[in-house]
Amino acid sequence: MILGIRDETASRIKTWLLAGPAQQQEGPHAGAIAGWIGVDGRARYVYPEITGYFLQWLAWIAERDGVQAIHIDRAAAAQQWLARWLESRDLSTRIYLGPRDDGEWRNSAVFTFDLAMVLRGIGAAARAQLIAPERPTIERLFECLIALTADDGELDACSRPRHGASLPDRWSTRRGAFLAKAAAGIIDASTTLNIPDVLRQAAERTFESSIAALLRHPHEETHPFLYAVEGLLSFSRDSKYMTRLPEVERQFERLLAMIVQIGRVPERLSHDGPRRLDVVAQTIRVGLLMNAHRSLSATSSSTIDDLANELIGQIRRDGSVPFDSDAEGIELNVWTAMFAEQALWLSARDTGELGPIAANPRIV
Repeated sequence: MILGIRDETASRIKTWLLAGPAQQQEGPHAGAIAGWIGVDGRARYVYPEITGYFLQWLAWIAERDGVQAIHIDRAAAAQQWLARWLESRDLSTRIYLGPRDDGEWRNSAVFTFDLAMVLRGIGAAARAQLIAPERPTIERLFECLIALTADDGELDACSRPRHGASLPDRWSTRRGAFLAKAAAGIIDASTTLNIPDVLRQAAERTFESSIAALLRHPHEETHPFLYAVEGLLSFSRDSKYMTRLPEVERQFERLLAMIVQIGRVPERLSHDGPRRLDVVAQTIRVGLLMNAHRSLSATSSSTIDDLANELIGQIRRDGSVPFDSDAEGIELNVWTAMFAEQALWLSARDTGELGPIAANPRIV
């Protein structure tokens, strides 16, 4: 019974993502994917990184459920908007649809993670035969990512800030384990797209150093920690994968033990922060995929199951998903919806089904 509820809830989220306000349908940003959406159904801003996620998610559901016309239409519109964004040479991280937000520090730099998620999404959608990659678009992406390669041959987290601005000292503005997901995304795209050797080599070096950082000292924040683990899980064909997995599993089990102790998924390992549902969905996905490779403890498996049941209770009737379950004002979040759809669908599969998926996961 509960597995059916999970499938039904995942289906509602899928419908909201495909037919709701996540993708802009008209105007200069037609095809772009929103980050946040108000309860009035209006997007606050559109987001290239999340548009890349959307292409990855479309490929995931098309490969899973079969290609449908709506998948092709949505993917084509997303790629067309990304082409316009890349042609603009501005490369803002968040493009606000209302009054310009001059205080948005993220728009002062270009981020490797964002570009990598765009490239990964185009590669995945092409592999799923949803789009034919537009050469000028991917060439521009190659150019931008190569420009973010430092003298040591690895990718930096972001470019130098523009216009004399300064960037806060945050995990997203400095190198760290989270870049494993970006590097794995570039490597994955290279199986479909003709990526220059210099970029693939930079991604491989970045993946190695990022995984080394994960094994040595994982992120204090749960969100980038799980990004790092997702990067490892995404590249399971790596020759060192099975030797690295036990230590990462121990780190993840410690997170699960903390969840049991404090009664929620923390934003930081110091227990503080909001109840972010994107992080809840990430935890479920990582746990299920990791368990398909190496059996987690019975307690950990039970915790993952409990989290899936809790997540179902946070999904709104129309399939939309809030970012913070404790926030006073509800704001809907598109990447959280994609993470949640994938997490709940995976949680409804049995172990036999998860094995082949974990061998080559399409983690959004």
